Amino acid sequence: MGPATSFDAFPRRILVGAEQPVVFEQRPGWYALHGEPLPTADGVLRFEPEAIAVLPGAPIAPLAKGQSLSPVYAQPGSDALAVPTGQLFIRFLPGESALAHRAALEQAGCRIAARPDHAPEAAWLRARCGGLAEALGCVARLRELEGVANVEPQLLMARGQR
Repeated sequence: MGPATSFDAFPRRILVGAEQPVVFEQRPGWYALHGEPLPTADGVLRFEPEAIAVLPGAPIAPLAKGQSLSPVYAQPGSDALAVPTGQLFIRFLPGESALAHRAALEQAGCRIAARPDHAPEAAWLRARCGGLAEALGCVARLRELEGVANVEPQLLMARGQR
């Protein structure tokens, strides 16, 4: 992708939380680079285990094999930047099993990537085909599934000072 990278395939807004959702909107002037090698000098935020760097401006260098780009999000009026990882967390109603809904999850475009041992009603999901934009595009479909209590994308943010 060249300097005129467009993030039209990504949602402009992301809702996080079930009761009183928090809105995150694409933040122009920033982008996230996913995959190694991560830049060392220009990175404003680096998430090492996930191999994600958040950078200012527009991407100009060609991507290395296995790298991808995504928009960066922030709450309106906030300078705290958030970057999606491509994983979604889904929680079904109490007494439900995430595994019992595997076929519906697949039909909605996702696959179970991991399940927390302590919460059989929950699972981490990834897009069945495609990448991060496809995963974010699944959120609305997943929220419509029977028995779903909550779905939200995993967003990484810089750790705040207390």
